[in-house]
Amino acid sequence: MIRLLIAVLAAYLLALGATASAEPIDQAGWNARKQSVRLANGIELAYVELGDPRGEPLLLLHGYTDTSRSWTQVAPWLLRHRLLIPDQRGHGGSDAPACCYSASVLAEDARLFLDAMGVRKAAVAGHSLGSMVGMTLAAEHPERVTRLALIGSTALVPVKRGDWLWTNAHALKAPLDRNSDFLREWHPANQPTPVDKAFADAAMAEILAIPLHVWRGVMRELAEVPVGRHAADIKVPVLILSGGKDPLFPAEHHSALAKAIPHAEARIFPDLGHNLNWERTAEVGPVLERFFGAQP
Repeated sequence: MIRLLIAVLAAYLLALGATASAEPIDQAGWNARKQSVRLANGIELAYVELGDPRGEPLLLLHGYTDTSRSWTQVAPWLLRHRLLIPDQRGHGGSDAPACCYSASVLAEDARLFLDAMGVRKAAVAGHSLGSMVGMTLAAEHPERVTRLALIGSTALVPVKRGDWLWTNAHALKAPLDRNSDFLREWHPANQPTPVDKAFADAAMAEILAIPLHVWRGVMRELAEVPVGRHAADIKVPVLILSGGKDPLFPAEHHSALAKAIPHAEARIFPDLGHNLNWERTAEVGPVLERFFGAQP
């Protein structure tokens, strides 16, 4: 009986800790948290480490033109893990070489980043471009990934030459005009549901700092490439989270990804858009917390 009471109390305290941990992360101080590490391939990545340094490592990979800041909205639900949150090459405080920006190159950066952090295996969550990197990492280096969450993702071709994103990314000129039609639409605050203003403003400032060759280089590497081509090689537990109002990857993308990884747990949030990890995080955060807290 005493053991049962202890178990119940422990479960209660664990749940209480999850609720208490879900406090907003200060946006003004985010960049001051960044450290840097040079990878074996010579690329220097900026990164933030949060959470329990003794917890299971969880690698968080941001999307196109985002930075590690992209994870500040859901990170409070994941602090039982050792959170490793890099700015991927070309973004934020990381190196932005002239070449290259394919999912395979970024996945190799991710593998070398884990090496540099002394991590043999990690759970991985990726949003948008980061989800494509996460899929590639899990397929090419299955021994390094324990479970995988794909947010705002697809198994289909993510961009085609001549479409809206391709055309606008290639039409950009320096310095970027935040008042242009494209960048007003690309603004982090432009979501189906409200986004924290301090986060959106800070994220927009970082978007404006992305070099033109990175905007174009990522588009060039993703154009006409079905990113789920290696999905069959992913054997770890997978969580797929999609927004029902995602303008970039609408319903057919979710369906294709769920079909490509049939063992995945797949969920659609009908009222959310492409950036689920920014919107209504009190709903999305606990879903990620449960998935990454599950026993193998």
